[in-house]
Amino acid sequence: MYFDNVPHELSGMARESDAVPADALEDVAYLSRSANRVRILDALTRGPTTRRALAEGTGTSRTTLDRIVNELEERGWAERTADGDYVATTTGDRLMAEVRPFLESVQALRRLGDAVTWLPDDLSVGLHHFSDAAVRRPEGDDPIETVDYFVELAREADEIRVLTHLAAPMPLAQAMRDRLAAGESTARYVLTGDLVDYLADTEEHRTIWQDLLGAGARLYRYGDHIPCNLYVFGETVLVKKSRPGPIHDSYGVPIVTQDEAVRSWATDLVEQYRAGATRVGAERFADDQPVSRVESGDG
Repeated sequence: MYFDNVPHELSGMARESDAVPADALEDVAYLSRSANRVRILDALTRGPTTRRALAEGTGTSRTTLDRIVNELEERGWAERTADGDYVATTTGDRLMAEVRPFLESVQALRRLGDAVTWLPDDLSVGLHHFSDAAVRRPEGDDPIETVDYFVELAREADEIRVLTHLAAPMPLAQAMRDRLAAGESTARYVLTGDLVDYLADTEEHRTIWQDLLGAGARLYRYGDHIPCNLYVFGETVLVKKSRPGPIHDSYGVPIVTQDEAVRSWATDLVEQYRAGATRVGAERFADDQPVSRVESGDG
């Protein structure tokens, strides 16, 4: 057996640590079996309230409310105040502080589906912050609709931050250039080395990047792998799927969110990779630069 050569007391500890805590599971099951229980306990964490106000605020019938409040009291998650109101106990407060992000993380997984793999493995922002995110798929799988959406965001953004190994489609690059040229936006791009070479070696991209840098964009070349394709247009964050293959214009479906914590994470991530990247000047896109013959990369 696995524990044959392990001291008895350590063997018991290992078995105990591997066991699923039945009493904790029972509490989770009790709370999760009823949306009313979650809503009522959540409401009680927001401060003392009467049963009448609690019923009106949660849309729960008085009979159901009375039963649930009594159960919460028995579990030590709620209590009656000296004024006769009801409020969550410290235990109830801390329980809901854990339950809320857990439920929101599950909601995020349901909303994102397979697209959750587009996020970095070492995601440093809680998955629950993606609970309102959407995977924006164009009607009829028309890729131009996705590009139009990016263009619309770029035309309204006062700040653009990009970390990617994907080439922006020409309409998007032009929209960003026009926004910068009008003095209505700032832009910072951290691109992989292969992508910078591809842009510099492709005539139409080379011309637009001459214009972008001339309009004040800052471009940085990162020489190694990046964890995701990330775009920040003002308050909107977009994440695109990574896939191997030749570098070409990217029309892929994005994850979209305006969550403040995700936006902070996204801008910090761009800055983290910018710090390890090399600034690229306009001279890299001069017409007389030698072609580096990039054959493939990520697209």
